Amino acid sequence: MGTIFKTYSAILIFALCGLLLGNKCYCQKNGSGIRGKPEAVADAKAMVETMGGITLWAQLKSVHFVTEWYPCDRVDSYIENEILDLTGPRSWADRKSEINHILRVYSPEGKHWSIVNGKFSYASDDVLKEDMIRAPFNFYHLVKAIASGDPFYEVRFGTGDIPHTRRLEFYGPDGVMNGWVILNARKEPIVKGTAQYRYTLGPLKKFGNLYFPVWGVYDNGYTRYNLISATGDNKDPDMSLFIPPAEYMEN
Repeated sequence: MGTIFKTYSAILIFALCGLLLGNKCYCQKNGSGIRGKPEAVADAKAMVETMGGITLWAQLKSVHFVTEWYPCDRVDSYIENEILDLTGPRSWADRKSEINHILRVYSPEGKHWSIVNGKFSYASDDVLKEDMIRAPFNFYHLVKAIASGDPFYEVRFGTGDIPHTRRLEFYGPDGVMNGWVILNARKEPIVKGTAQYRYTLGPLKKFGNLYFPVWGVYDNGYTRYNLISATGDNKDPDMSLFIPPAEYMEN
């Protein structure tokens, strides 16, 4: 009975991932532009211009980040190499310090899996489901979507909790707001958030022809990061990265 239930759950998750990806791909091909009031759309586009421009971001398919993280509950900071796929809900993140090594990966094809100090495990189907819902509203997915005019999203103004600001709120086709950004007077991002997290962001720094917030602090101070490097690419990422190594694959 347990095997049947596990198989049934996996089928449901795979179907959900396919539905999300199918809707997303359809919208990108539609190309009618991100939805919303002209003033909100204009602010969103202005933000992308401060980060290197619509022409560049529209062509990106992935970004490789190298970041140093400082969680408050660990004695060690760690260096993270992340490959973020901008064409779908996929992330490959390798986190390493002198005493710990964690590889965390999620994708519709390979599920959510990790290798923690040599020990492999899959996350639950619920965790993967949350990954698939959250990923399209990752800040850099939003930047890419604005640049490419993806009508999957609607942008609206909301009330900012910083004086003299208002939020740019991003909604999916279901009318649910799952991501937001606060801009300063220069239209640069100073806060990014989803239903799960909020980060205050540092000033933009140039990496190649693109600009990224050079640091971030989690809302309650639990963790913070410094961006060491960021490299955009207009080629598809290596999809084999998102699949567990053969010796760990489920039968």
